[in-house]
Amino acid sequence: MRSLADRIRRVPIAGLAVLLLFPLGVLVVYGSNTPSEHTAPLSSALPVVAAVSQAAPLPVVSRPLRLLKVDPVKGYAGDSFTVTGDGFAPEARVEFFWSTVDSTYLTKTFADNVEYHERKYAEKRVRLGSAVGDARGRVTAVLVAPEDYGEVHDLYAVVEGQEVARGGFRILRSATITPTDGPVGTPITITVKGLGWRGFEQFMAVRYDNKYTGEISAVTTRGTAVFQIRAAGPPGTRIIQLNNSTAYVPGAYLNTQQSPQAYIYAHLDNKQEFRFEFSVTRDGGPAPDTLQWPDSERVARLDSDAPRTTMAGAKASSGFGTLTPASGPILSHTTVRAGGLPPNTGVGLFLVTARGNRMSPSGWNLDSIQLSKAKTTESGSLTATIQIPDDLGGWHMVKLAASDRVLLEIPYYVEQSLVSVKPKRVRAGETFTVQIKGVGWTELDNTVAVTYDNAVMGYACGFNSNGDVTINLVASGHPGTHLIDLYPAIYRGKDRVPWNYQTPFLTFARDFPALALGYRLPAYRLAIEVIK
Repeated sequence: MRSLADRIRRVPIAGLAVLLLFPLGVLVVYGSNTPSEHTAPLSSALPVVAAVSQAAPLPVVSRPLRLLKVDPVKGYAGDSFTVTGDGFAPEARVEFFWSTVDSTYLTKTFADNVEYHERKYAEKRVRLGSAVGDARGRVTAVLVAPEDYGEVHDLYAVVEGQEVARGGFRILRSATITPTDGPVGTPITITVKGLGWRGFEQFMAVRYDNKYTGEISAVTTRGTAVFQIRAAGPPGTRIIQLNNSTAYVPGAYLNTQQSPQAYIYAHLDNKQEFRFEFSVTRDGGPAPDTLQWPDSERVARLDSDAPRTTMAGAKASSGFGTLTPASGPILSHTTVRAGGLPPNTGVGLFLVTARGNRMSPSGWNLDSIQLSKAKTTESGSLTATIQIPDDLGGWHMVKLAASDRVLLEIPYYVEQSLVSVKPKRVRAGETFTVQIKGVGWTELDNTVAVTYDNAVMGYACGFNSNGDVTINLVASGHPGTHLIDLYPAIYRGKDRVPWNYQTPFLTFARDFPALALGYRLPAYRLAIEVIK
């Protein structure tokens, strides 16, 4: 039997490179025994749930691949590029597959908490098109770069299910704003395409007039971030900047052009950031306070038995029921309709919630607040209207119990709400108060991050105060309208790639870990007037 060293000596040069590199998770393309410039690491992420059509399995490559020529080799999502290759069988049908990833936020739901863990990516391939080769075995196809994560994507030529050639196309990052002028308080929609999924390609920091405003990401939106900030400041030109963000510390990475990620902005004139001008045309006074809710199609609709906070480990002993409506703010009413219960039985209705905090040694526990009492009919049905108490927000169970036995649990979502901003007219140096209700207690809904005229001030939590967040702020700046915005933020987590916790999550409406768990967390759009 030959030794391992002898067997390695008999491996062809290209095959040896494959043998040595595959254990490192790297796939190498060869053209004249030379690696392609589009070499990229293979993801080792676990499978996740995401929707991209025509996904293909990832076959094992057993031989070197020929080189596909791609022209141009980079561009924006939606751009066309031409792929050519030769050495195929005459008149062979060639299919082209695009390498990408599915992504998700990994969270863990317990009865007393939701933990944020990390972002997970799983590599896959999607079919982009096909072409038939000529009699000489040469193939040419014009393909379109999909709207996808930024940076290099491998492109595979497949014949009869076998990979035979590979090339690559790089999606460049782009950004736009609209509108470019308007009065104080104008919503400015910013769209960024081509955010990556590797390392520090995933984040960007937003600045407004050189003030740090918050972070954006596009983990679950395939590299496209769409979000809003509001026009602030006196009439005149305001500057909006989008920089790379390391996520080690809050704020922009100001000399990206000298960093290992300099390639991200190499196609821009200034080589370091996206920069826009916005013209504030006038100050028409504070607009009414509003809440901006997440995009409805991005909020998951959970099955009644899907894991939620306050859900008991064991299934309730009997019955079925609904709450109408199934969500609402504190002090709102909902109607319980239940059946399959013991007949002619007194039943207590409870809201299961949390009590405690993260700071003291005693921690926290679940508690049941009695809402009302009712009695089932001879057929075992029950109808009752209950009021949601002034308490923590997020997912709760409405529990029906009789003789210390839980009969039924029905999920109810307590939404956040604005109580007041007062006074609305103050002098510089005076205090005004913002109060909201229904803040939750998990790592995903315990925290709101606050900005003043698009500058980050800090954050506030609502666990120890049972969902009430009262923030006393000091007015500052020129006479006129000043904006206060409260954004969802992650309190803390276990992500292996650094993350800026407790900072404004500007892309909350489309890309936030809580959305997949059915949480509707708003941004608060508030304003005051500073008077002389």
